[in-house]
Amino acid sequence: MGITDYREGVRVVPVLGEGDLWEFLRLPWRIYQHDPYWVPPLLAPQRDFLDPEKGPFFEVGEARYFLALRRGLPVGRISAHLNHLYDDLYDRVTGFFGFFECIPDLKVAAALFEAAGGWLRRQGRTRLLGPLSFSIYDEVGMLVDGFDSLPAMFQSHNPAYYPRLLGDLGFRKTFDFFALRLTKRFPVEPLEEKISGILRDQNLRLVPMTYPDLERRQQEVYELFNEAWRANWCHLPLTWKQFQKFFNQLKPLLRPNLVKLLLDGDALVAFSIVLPDLNPVIKRFNGELSLFNKLRLFYEARYRPVRKARALVLGVRQPYQGRKLHHALILKSYVDAVRETPCNFCDLSLIPENLRHYMRAFRSVGAEPYKVFRIFEKEI
Repeated sequence: MGITDYREGVRVVPVLGEGDLWEFLRLPWRIYQHDPYWVPPLLAPQRDFLDPEKGPFFEVGEARYFLALRRGLPVGRISAHLNHLYDDLYDRVTGFFGFFECIPDLKVAAALFEAAGGWLRRQGRTRLLGPLSFSIYDEVGMLVDGFDSLPAMFQSHNPAYYPRLLGDLGFRKTFDFFALRLTKRFPVEPLEEKISGILRDQNLRLVPMTYPDLERRQQEVYELFNEAWRANWCHLPLTWKQFQKFFNQLKPLLRPNLVKLLLDGDALVAFSIVLPDLNPVIKRFNGELSLFNKLRLFYEARYRPVRKARALVLGVRQPYQGRKLHHALILKSYVDAVRETPCNFCDLSLIPENLRHYMRAFRSVGAEPYKVFRIFEKEI
C-alpha cells in the first residue's frame, strides 16, 4: 500500500477518559482489516496493561497516549513514555514511543510524532527511541522484514509501509532483533548425544520443570533473568512486581516438558521457556477474552499437540556463559517437542543483533532468520 500525503486537516488529541482509551485500543481493527497475518490483541489485558493503576510499567515510568483524528474519526495513535529506571542506568535525554498505528498517510504520521515528541521535549528529552511498548521485554520493535506470516506469541506485527513512514520522517536504525524459525525435523539421537556431552563435561543436570519446583524457584528465576540479560542492549532489570505479572501471565501456558532448568547441584544456573504458539487460536478470538476463550487457551496450551512453538526466554548465569549451555537448553526443548508432538515449526526469538554466538548456535541446527524487528531513533 502506498503512502499518501492527504491535504485534509489532521487533529491530534490526548487520550482522556475511558471512551478515548477504547478508541485507542480499537483503532488497529481499522488499520489491519485486510491483513491476513494480523492477530487482534486481547482487549481486556491490553486495557489493563495501559492503565496506570494496573500496568506494571507504571511502577518505573509514565506515559501519555494520543489519537490522530480526521473528520472526527481515528486514523492513527501513538504513546510517548518515560522510563525512570532507564534514566538512572543510561541517560536522561531519551524518551520513547510505542503503540504506533497509522493509516498510510505521511501527514498523519508526522502529526502523531510531533505530539509525542512535543510532550517528551517538555519533559527535557532530546532523543526519541522506539517502538517500545513499553520495554524490550514487551512487544518490541517495528517489523521491517518478514511480513508474509503470522507473528508468534508476544511478537509485534505492522504494515510494510510503517518503516517507510519513519524513514521519511527522519528516523534512523538503532538496533535490530531477529526471529529465527526451525522447520526441519532432525533425528533426535545425535542431538541428545550433543546435549549429554555438553552437560557431562560440566557436571550439570538438565531437568524438566515441575509446577511445585517452579513456584519454589520463583526468586531464583527472577534473579537469574536480571543477571543473564544485564549486558544486553537497553536491558532494564525487571522489578519484582513486573516479574510476577509476567510469571503469572505465563504460568497457565507452561508445559513441564518444554521448560528446562539447568542445575549445578541444587543451584539454578540456567533456564529456558518454550511455549506452544497460541496465536493461530488467539486470532480467532478477535480480541475477546471470554471465559470460554480462556478455557480454550488453557486447553490448547496444556494438552493440545504442539504444531508450532516459540522459544521465548533463555537465561544463563554470567559465570556459566560461553559454555554452550544455550545450545543444550534449546536443543533439549526441541528434542522433547518433536518426540512427543507433531511440532514442525519452532520460533526462536527475539535474538539481539549483538548476540552473534546465539545466532550461530541456532543456525548450526538449521534455524534461519525469517523476521527482523527494528528500533529507530530521531533527535527531537
